[in-house]
Amino acid sequence: MVALIFNAVLRIDAQDLQGFFRVIATPACQATVWLAYIGPWAERSEQTDDACRTATVGSLTQVAMATLWAMEGDGRLATVDLRPAGKLLISSEDLDVNEKTVWKRRLQQMTPFLNHEVIAESLVRTSGIGPVVQLALAAGNGTRGTIYRLWRVLCQNGFEASSLHPRFDRCGAPGTLRPNRTGQQKVGPKTLRQRLGEPESHTQRPSTESDRVKILQHARILSKAGLPFVELYDQIIQRVYVNRYEQTDEGQRSIAPPQGSFPNKRQVRHIIESGTERLERVLRATTQGHFQRNLRGLRGKAYDGVAGPGHAYAIDATIGDIHLRSSVNRAWFIGRPIVYMVVDIWSTAIVGFYVCLSGPSWNTAKLALFSTCCDPQLLAKLWGYEYIEVLNPSPTAPFQVWTDRGEYVSAGARETCLSLGVNFAIDPPYRPDLKGLVEVLHRIAKDKQYHFLPGAINARRKELENKPSAKGSALTMREYVHYLHGIFCHYNLFAERNHRLTMEMIAAGVDPTPAGLWRFGHEAGIGYRKAISRDRLITGLLQRGTAIARRDGVFHESLQYESEFSTNKDWTGHARNFGAIEKTVFSFPGSTSRFWWPDPQEGLQEFSLRTSARASGEVSMDEWRDVLMFDRLQKDDREYRRLEAALQNMDTQSLLRKQAVELTAQADAAYVGPKPNSREARLLETVSRVNPMPRSSAEVGPPDEATGMSDVGYEALMDEVFASMNRKVSP
Repeated sequence: MVALIFNAVLRIDAQDLQGFFRVIATPACQATVWLAYIGPWAERSEQTDDACRTATVGSLTQVAMATLWAMEGDGRLATVDLRPAGKLLISSEDLDVNEKTVWKRRLQQMTPFLNHEVIAESLVRTSGIGPVVQLALAAGNGTRGTIYRLWRVLCQNGFEASSLHPRFDRCGAPGTLRPNRTGQQKVGPKTLRQRLGEPESHTQRPSTESDRVKILQHARILSKAGLPFVELYDQIIQRVYVNRYEQTDEGQRSIAPPQGSFPNKRQVRHIIESGTERLERVLRATTQGHFQRNLRGLRGKAYDGVAGPGHAYAIDATIGDIHLRSSVNRAWFIGRPIVYMVVDIWSTAIVGFYVCLSGPSWNTAKLALFSTCCDPQLLAKLWGYEYIEVLNPSPTAPFQVWTDRGEYVSAGARETCLSLGVNFAIDPPYRPDLKGLVEVLHRIAKDKQYHFLPGAINARRKELENKPSAKGSALTMREYVHYLHGIFCHYNLFAERNHRLTMEMIAAGVDPTPAGLWRFGHEAGIGYRKAISRDRLITGLLQRGTAIARRDGVFHESLQYESEFSTNKDWTGHARNFGAIEKTVFSFPGSTSRFWWPDPQEGLQEFSLRTSARASGEVSMDEWRDVLMFDRLQKDDREYRRLEAALQNMDTQSLLRKQAVELTAQADAAYVGPKPNSREARLLETVSRVNPMPRSSAEVGPPDEATGMSDVGYEALMDEVFASMNRKVSP
């Protein structure tokens, strides 16, 4: 049975009662109720009789309860919920000063009408609300007309204090369109001439609805080009209101319409601003891509829809805002590095990074994935920094990787993803905001290093004459990697993430950091982990190269490596007897310390750099190649210097030979007498070196024929003879 209570709203479809009614009073000990008409029933308004159509809001009707119950039984009456306007739902404390003043005055005036007993008593005694109106007149300073107007407001909105809130939003305030009608005076303030009382030579005509339609249509077309308002106004006038042209030798020249016969700038600006939403004007002033990246409304968080840690990673590369030095020679500048960063979306933890000097390309991007999925202790050995357990458990291959286009849209990336079972979610072009988390972390890392590292630059402050310079640089690439590892570990352990903690996380004592969220997600069973063997990661993600086994060792990139495996297999012996052996190997370009070769029978074999190699294991492959290229560049200069020395040596030798021939010819011509044989001449040559005094061949007896030149006794005897001879000739 319908509840006939005070302030209830009924929908009635009877012959003499049709529309919506509000229960005004239910007098005690009476079988009737008083209803106030509040509006027609829209679906049956065409069949409503004339009496119901002429009824006004607030008109009273006394109806027996039995009649209403009978109507309910016939399905002609129902209780409905009439929702008030949103303006009436706000609290009185949220009203502004003017609204609150009007509301308090109305509330003081209409307080008697909010008392059900007062209204019921008045209706029983007088069948009207006259006594209540008298009480309202005595309670405030309003007029009788105001009281009856507010009575209709209460009947329509409900007998509650909030129903008396003023509706300034419906009173025709600024922003309401007031189209000009034919013959109507132009709206708006008077011109300066009108205020000074001088006649207008060119009266400005008012804008009409036709002007509004044309201007808005052309503004929508022209504003896509991002024109400033002055140019936009000129083009609108030219397209819409210029209808006279002059034929000249250069063609048709437009003739401006008479002054005042077309809308001025103020009118056009008002039409455009009132006819389009503010956000729509912002969208038309820029491109769709720029709006989506930087100006669109934020509808959620990046981790919405991500089940837990390890499910989705975001990867991105940027140019590091720092100049680096070569680890081979710190006097060399090697430019700015490429920094890859991999971030877990759910926990916001940095799970991997990679620094290189070339790229970006898929060959370098997959090294960033290797740095994320491989054993962190192996990565620490390759880069040479101290291993610190930050993320527990250590990151593995994710279910999905969010990337932008570029190197990730390639055949190599597709092949690697299929072999390792990693799904790439590629963002649309020019939409880096869809993986904004990794973009923000790139900016955070750059901001941290700007005031700390020598050689760091701020690329976003070039307009402030903060130009990048390599002269202040001091770090090598390996040292820069150590620095990044330190700040990334600090970020994972201490970045504030209190806003991510739910009630259950707080109760469980979760550490509000990326590392804490990572650990909690895996302990709670919502993390994603995928085991990929170390060998498969190496062969699938590391850089592919060629090693050659020669007779003098195993070489890769002109560096010599060694391994117990190659020694046992005697690769160098095979190469010496049967020719060099080439093998496809995999290496980590950040370090020349080792490479791996997949043996078909015994699995992956590791080769380490020899201690006598031409480079140390702390040098990256890019730096070693730079050194080789630098040496190659010096080759032509060295060859030219060798050629110059060879030519000079040839000239010297030729001159020496010529002089020797001339001196020998002169000696042969001047010599008189017998010549000693070669043995005697050799002995004389030896004596002249020991005691350079001139002697003739007569002073020296013939040598013993039985004594050889290599006899030790003979040599000792000769030394004794020449010593005695020296003593005899001494003064």
